[in-house]
Amino acid sequence: MRYYVTVLNIFPLLGLGINIVTVTNESNNDLVVKQQKMNNSIHTFTNFSNVINEFQSLENWSRLCNISQTGHTYFDIVCIIQVDSSIKLSEFRNFTDKVSSNIRFDLSVTCEDGVIYFPWPFRADKLNKIYIKDCRIKDYGTDYKNQLINSIPDTIKYLQMDNVTVSQRVGEFYDSISKANSAITRAAECGPENAFSIIRRETKVKFEDLMKNHKLYDFSTALKQHNHYFNTQKRACLYNNLEVYEISGQKGNLRKNDINKIVYTDVAENLKILNFSNNGMFDTFYKMQGWQRSFPVMEYIDFSNNNIQVLPMIPDYGLTVTKNKSFVTIDLRRNNITSLTKRMIDSFSTHEFVKVDISENPFVCDCGVLEVMAYLSSKTMPKVYDYLGSLECSKPSNVRGRKLINMSATYLNCNKETVVNFQVVVLSIVTITLVIITLLTIYFRNMIKVILFTRLNINCPCEHRSVTVDEKEYDAFIAYSEKDVDWVIHTALPKLESEDAGRACRLCLHHRDFIVGNTIADNIFYSVENSYHTILLITNDFLKSEWCMMEFRTALRKSLHAKGSHLIIVLKGYITLDNIDPDLKSCLNSQTYLKMEDVLFWDKLKYAISFRHSTKQND
Repeated sequence: MRYYVTVLNIFPLLGLGINIVTVTNESNNDLVVKQQKMNNSIHTFTNFSNVINEFQSLENWSRLCNISQTGHTYFDIVCIIQVDSSIKLSEFRNFTDKVSSNIRFDLSVTCEDGVIYFPWPFRADKLNKIYIKDCRIKDYGTDYKNQLINSIPDTIKYLQMDNVTVSQRVGEFYDSISKANSAITRAAECGPENAFSIIRRETKVKFEDLMKNHKLYDFSTALKQHNHYFNTQKRACLYNNLEVYEISGQKGNLRKNDINKIVYTDVAENLKILNFSNNGMFDTFYKMQGWQRSFPVMEYIDFSNNNIQVLPMIPDYGLTVTKNKSFVTIDLRRNNITSLTKRMIDSFSTHEFVKVDISENPFVCDCGVLEVMAYLSSKTMPKVYDYLGSLECSKPSNVRGRKLINMSATYLNCNKETVVNFQVVVLSIVTITLVIITLLTIYFRNMIKVILFTRLNINCPCEHRSVTVDEKEYDAFIAYSEKDVDWVIHTALPKLESEDAGRACRLCLHHRDFIVGNTIADNIFYSVENSYHTILLITNDFLKSEWCMMEFRTALRKSLHAKGSHLIIVLKGYITLDNIDPDLKSCLNSQTYLKMEDVLFWDKLKYAISFRHSTKQND
């Protein structure tokens, strides 16, 4: 019994001991938890103090930015960059390298005419979120080929740029792109690959010294190489976390490669929102025809506020959705789609889980819309396309704002049948064509006569050419200055005396055809009398030559005696008409002369040489 009593006595002791031990253990656990909390508080305080101390050492950053702790290891940095102020990302990188590895920063930078020096892709260790608004960014391209950038951890989860201007110098751009044959870094091409959201709104590039230095650099070549490096790398950027991707507000500056890359090259299987709105695009939407294969969980594709005119086939590839997932919406509102067609309706009718929104487009309501709306009424459409009946007309003005579904033949003036008489149409076209040809023939009649004679050897009626009673030795005597002899020999003679250019002319030249032994005056008189025409090659040297002026006066008397167009005046070069012979000036004012600048100069000259006076005219 004592044994058992002892045992029984021991059990309570053991039980007490167990209870004591248990209580003791529970008390120790509470102490451990409290101690850990105290340690964490001390650690947090230490981190906070370290972060603040380090941040205060950044002169510009601490002056322009406010830092606050938003979580156990998260800090917000909000910067307002005013005019004549700036901050540099390189300073921020040095700062983040010195703080604890578990710290994360959300950076917000808003500029009020200030400048920031932030090289793309804004890599900085421990940077979780970056938001830039209304800023001019310099040094944007300096890290494109800096391989050290790839060694900086890619910690950015959210990136957004609103109304940002990338300000570059031509020399900087040229140095960073065109001088090196190496490719850009993966970081520069892909940006933050671990991000959940990448948004770029109204970003633009401005070359601040383009006009000043455009002659110093082969800018067009550099730009082509820039596009070459971005377009031909074909790296598959892996956006495993990406849910929102937006490039909007580019106003015609969006590169097609930006769409091609995210759709066909990169991997973003978790992408839910894709926004290319307000970019002034025309036909780039065709690139999205295979969207479902690239983005299996897509929810919203925004191509609104562009200039898309034609809607391609948009298959849904048998897309199915779960109860928790909404329809996929493809937003094409406020584009330039002017008509709803049967083809669109047929395409939409197969979309059980895809909504293509084409509302708020400038639809033109003509008689054809009645047939289309009747066809729409006969189709069984998915519920999401009920809005098609509420589409409104934009043109013509008398039906603007009215719904397409309410259009009638009366509104659109479609009751009157238009009977087209084919014979009347053909006769009208022929008549109009003949009238136009007649008017053109009358207006260009002189030019036509010249071309017919010189090119085809066809004489027009009532024209006396190469037929005369008095047969003369020469067709024309050319009066020219000695300084123009080269032009006469090497240019005029091949054109006029060669049969290759039509009927050959017989020309009289004083250096070739004057009779040796006769006086110059007798030779001039003989040449003029035995030529149907005298060609005066008027130059400033001609006006200064006494012999040339004698040839002119002899030819003038012949022209007055013959009462016809004996003289043919040709102006060569710029002629100073001041202080010239009064008779010559009178001829220039009263007769039509030729200028060598005329495209039909040689045709007109040969035409004039070939003119003859009939006997009746001479009488």
